[in-house]
Amino acid sequence: MISIFRSFLRCFIRACRYIILCREFLDSLAVEIYELKSKREDVERDVVKARRGGKQPRSQVMWWLDRVESLESKFSKISTEFERRLMLPGNLAPNVWSSYRLSSRADEMIAEVRYLKSKGSFDQVADEVFPDRFEEVPSSPTVGMDLVLEQLRRVLEDDAVGIVGIYGMGGVGKTALLSRFHNEFLADATHLDVVIFIDACRGLGVDRIQRMIGDRLGLSRKNRGSQEEKAATLFRVLNKMRFVLILDGVCRSLDLRTVGVPIPKRRSKCKIVLATRNEDLCDQMGAKKKIKVEALPWDAAWKLFTETAGEEMIDSHPGIRRQAEILVRKCGGLPLVLIAVARALASKRSLEEWKHAVAIMNSDPAQLPGIAEHVLRPLKLSYDLLPDDTSRSCALHFALYREGCRLHQNLLQECWIGEGILGDFEDVEEANNRACYLLGVLSAASLIDRVDANGYTRMHPVIRATVLWIACECGKKENRWFVREREGLTDAPDAETWAGATRLALGDNEIAVLPEAPQCPDLVSLKLKNNLGIEKIPDGFFGFMPSLAVLDLHSTSIKELPPGIGNLVGLQFLELCGTKLKSLPKELGALTKLKYLGLNWTVDLASIPDGLIRDLGQLRVLRMIVSYRSWKAGSSGDGVDMGELEALNRLRILDITVGTAAALERLAQSRRLAPATVALLIKGCRDLSSIELPSVMGKNMKRLKWLRASHSKELEDVVIGGGGGGLENLVLEHLLKAKIVWRGSHGQNLRGLYIYGCNGMEQLIYHKEDEETEDGRASGGVAIVPFPNLTEIALRGLPELKRVSEERKMLVFPSLESMEVAECPKLKKLTLVAEKLREIKCQRSWWDQLEWEEEDDATKSAFQLIMKPLQ
Repeated sequence: MISIFRSFLRCFIRACRYIILCREFLDSLAVEIYELKSKREDVERDVVKARRGGKQPRSQVMWWLDRVESLESKFSKISTEFERRLMLPGNLAPNVWSSYRLSSRADEMIAEVRYLKSKGSFDQVADEVFPDRFEEVPSSPTVGMDLVLEQLRRVLEDDAVGIVGIYGMGGVGKTALLSRFHNEFLADATHLDVVIFIDACRGLGVDRIQRMIGDRLGLSRKNRGSQEEKAATLFRVLNKMRFVLILDGVCRSLDLRTVGVPIPKRRSKCKIVLATRNEDLCDQMGAKKKIKVEALPWDAAWKLFTETAGEEMIDSHPGIRRQAEILVRKCGGLPLVLIAVARALASKRSLEEWKHAVAIMNSDPAQLPGIAEHVLRPLKLSYDLLPDDTSRSCALHFALYREGCRLHQNLLQECWIGEGILGDFEDVEEANNRACYLLGVLSAASLIDRVDANGYTRMHPVIRATVLWIACECGKKENRWFVREREGLTDAPDAETWAGATRLALGDNEIAVLPEAPQCPDLVSLKLKNNLGIEKIPDGFFGFMPSLAVLDLHSTSIKELPPGIGNLVGLQFLELCGTKLKSLPKELGALTKLKYLGLNWTVDLASIPDGLIRDLGQLRVLRMIVSYRSWKAGSSGDGVDMGELEALNRLRILDITVGTAAALERLAQSRRLAPATVALLIKGCRDLSSIELPSVMGKNMKRLKWLRASHSKELEDVVIGGGGGGLENLVLEHLLKAKIVWRGSHGQNLRGLYIYGCNGMEQLIYHKEDEETEDGRASGGVAIVPFPNLTEIALRGLPELKRVSEERKMLVFPSLESMEVAECPKLKKLTLVAEKLREIKCQRSWWDQLEWEEEDDATKSAFQLIMKPLQ
C-alpha cells in the first residue's frame, strides 16, 4: 500500500508541477531548442560545404537533420498555442487540463532534444560519390541501323566533338538506336567513369532532369537546395568525371549549364548525345556533329515487318505476301509503324483479313488495332510542339493533297496567301520569305522533307495520316476532312458527307456531275481541280456554303460560273486556272474578301464586266498569264480600263498578259502595278520593236521573274543589260525578227532561256562589249559569260539559226545543266563551255552532222556521253 501511495504521490506532484509551472517548462524547452538549433546550423554548413565539393551527405547525418527539423516544427506549434492562451480574456482563461497537456508535451520534447544534442557530433558528414559506371536500359530491336551506329561509335572516339545531335522524324527509331548504342558500345567503354541515359521525351523541366541525373550519380534524392545550388553540385561532380550523357526525346531547347552539365572540353573524352525530332534543337544546344536517322530502306523494312508478324504466316499464301508488301510500302520505312502494323496482323490467317487491313490503311489507318494509340498519338507530339498556330495550319494544309504528292513552294505560298496564313506582306519577296521560313519550321520539325533544291517538298505518308487524323479531331469526326484525291471517283460524295465536312479535296478524279444544292454549313475548303468531266456547275450549287473560303476549280471544263457564285461572300481563294471560261459573271464582284484570283491559262477568257476588278479591293494576288489581254490604256478602245487594276490598293503579286504597246507602257510606268508584276506575257503588241530588260520600258518593274514575248513581226531586239534585275525565265516564241542583245553585265539572275519558232533568228546572242573571263581566251577568241546562273536552254524550231555567238567568241555557261536543241538544221557548231552540263537533248540526225574543231576532241567526247536522243 505504501508503494502504491508513493507512486500516486509522485504522479500527483508531477501533475501539480505541470499545472503550476507551465511557463517554466516552455522556457526550458526554448533554451534546449536554441542550443540544438545552433548545433543544427553548424552541421548544415558542413553539409553544404561537402555538397559543393561534390560529396554525398551520410544517411545518419540526413536522419539527424530531419529529426531536428521535426522537433523545431513541434516547438513552434507549442509556443504559438501558449501565446494564444495568454491573449484570452478572463472568462475564457485556460483550464487546468490544457496547462497540464502543454507542460507534459514540453517535458517530453526536452528529453528528445537532449538525446539529439548527444547524437549531433559527427567526425565526417559526407563521403565521396562513387556512382555505378553503367546501368543497362531497356532496348528494342534495330534493323538497318548499323551505318548510323558506326557513325556514333566514330564520334565517341573523336575528341573534337563534344555534343552530338541525333535527329529524325518521330517513329524512325532514334530511341532504339540510342538504347542499342548505350547497351552495346558504351558498356565496354572502360575509359568512362559514368554513362547516364535520360528519357526526356515528355519535355521534362530542369528540376526533374537535375533529379534524374542526381539519382544516377548517387546523390541524395532529397535535394534541399535551389535550382542554382543543385546545378552547382552536379557541375562539380561531373566536372571531375569522364562521362557520356544521353538525352533522348528532347522536345525543347535545354540550357545544359542551367542543369549543371559541363560542356565537354576538347580531349576530355566526355560526350553529350541528344536525340530530337527537331533539327533546330541540335543547333540551339550547340551540337558540333549532327546525324540524321533516315527511314529504313526496303530490305530492312521488310525484314523488320516479317520478323514481327511471322515469316511462316506471311509465306503461307502468295496473296498474303503481296498484301504484306503493300502494307510495308505504306509504312514508309518507319520502325514504329512497321512494328505496330505487323503486331496488329500477326494473328490474321486469311487473305481477306489482309486485304481489309490494306483498305483500312488506305482510308483510315486509325481503325487498325493499336495504330491510334501506338503510332498516331506519339507522332502527334511533333505537331503539338510546333511554335504557333500558323505553322500548325501549314502542316494541316499538306493533308489536303494525295499521299506522296510533291508540292512546290509556289503552290503552297499561293494557297497560304489565299487562306490568310501568310498575313499581309509588301511584295512577292516578303511573301516568298515567309513561306520559306514556315517550310523550314516544318522541315526542321521532321514533318516534311525537302525533295530537292528547286523548292519541292513532300510529307511522309504516315505523318500525313497523322495530320489528317488530327484534323478530324483525333478520329472523333471521321469525314470532317474528306480527302479523296486521285482515287478514280466518278461520283461526288453523298449528302451526309457534304453536310459534315469542313474541307473536301476531290481533285484528279473523274467526277462529272455535281449535286444541285448541297447543304454545307461548315464547309471551308472545296477542291475539285483536274476533274475534266465537270463542264457545268448547277445554278444552286453555291447556295448553302456560307463558310466557304477556298474554291479550287483548276483545270475543270467549266465554261461559265453560275450567278450563285456571288453567295460566297466569305471566299478568299478562287482558282480558275486552265478552265474554259469565256467571261466572268458580274456577281463575282460580290466577293469582296477575295485575296487570290487565279485565271492563268484561261485562253478563252474574252469578257470581264466593267467595274468587276475594281470591286475586288482585297486582292493580294491576281494571276492572268495566257488569259485576258484586252486592257485599255487610254480613252479609246474596248476592254477593261487598266485604272481598275491600279485601284487595287492591296495588290502585291500580278501575272498579266498585255496585247498592245500602249498597255505595256502603262503597266511599266505604273508605280502600283509595275512593282507587283512577277510574270508578264507580251503577245502581239504592234509597233513594239525592242524590249530592254530588266526595266521593260520603265524603271519600276524590278520584281519581274518570268517574261514571255510571243507572236510579233516587229519585235527585233531583246536587250539584256543594266544588271539583269531579278528576271529568272525568258521565253521568246514566234518572233520573226528577234535577237538577243547582251550588254556585257555579269549580274544576271537568268535561270531558264527558251526560244521557240523564231524563224528569223540567225545567232543566239549578240554582245555589245567584249569581256574576258578568268579562263582567258578560248578557241583563239574571247570567252564571255553572258548568264552565269543559267541552268537550262531550249532551242526549238529555229530554221535559220547558224551559231550561238559571234565568230572567235566562246560562250561560257558555268551553271548550265540541261540543253535542248530541236529543228535547228543550220546550227553546225556548239561554241560553248558548260562544265556542269549533264544532258543534251537533241535529234540523232542533228548530232551526227555537228562540226568539231580538231582541238575540240575532248569536248566532243564529253558531250557524247550526255547526249540524249529526242523521240
